Amino acid sequence: MANLIKTYSSLLDWYFQLGIDTFIQKKPRNRLSINDLNNLKESLNNLNNIELKKNAKNLVFSDGNPKAKIMLIGEAPGYEEDLSGIPFVGHAGKKLDQMINAIGLNRKKNVYITNILPWRPLNNRTPTDDEISFFLPYVEKHIAIIHPIIILLFGNVASKAILNKKGITNFHGEWFKYNNPYLNEKINVMCIFHPSFILRSPEKKKNVWEDLKKVKIKINELRI
Repeated sequence: MANLIKTYSSLLDWYFQLGIDTFIQKKPRNRLSINDLNNLKESLNNLNNIELKKNAKNLVFSDGNPKAKIMLIGEAPGYEEDLSGIPFVGHAGKKLDQMINAIGLNRKKNVYITNILPWRPLNNRTPTDDEISFFLPYVEKHIAIIHPIIILLFGNVASKAILNKKGITNFHGEWFKYNNPYLNEKINVMCIFHPSFILRSPEKKKNVWEDLKKVKIKINELRI
């Protein structure tokens, strides 16, 4: 009960920070507004004394359609993403586009893309546990704003952050239910090998294709 009260209190505080002080609906809104996205982005931009931020060129917030029902979450920006301020635009981004295009998804039309970390780790190193823990509340709020029906987690870092699961080789392609602290209903989640891993290990393409086919089946089942 104490944890539940803490969660609701945190949510109310966040609403007030966004300028929301009146609730007239009996049920919570299905989606928050684009202004909430802008406020979340601004709150990240206003963070100070962040080592990642000091070494990066740009905040990499998101890409795609904010109204999409499918959300893709990666690890952290790379070199190309840092320069452009857009997630998944380098070689791994091109591979991601190929992967999702194969099942009828398009980053500009029906998916929304973000990362666990909004700034590039120096030399593309793996994010630390402390960094993941620090940015997780922002990611949770990001998910709540988009309110997707399906989330696809690409790679070990995203899987560990959202599902607290390690070793994606053991559970990729399985469906899980994710409970976001700001939403009532659980979200369908699948973990998939990161596109950069596929580029390094092309023998895993078959595994990814089998996983993506399961995603397509789920999309059809849910009539997304």
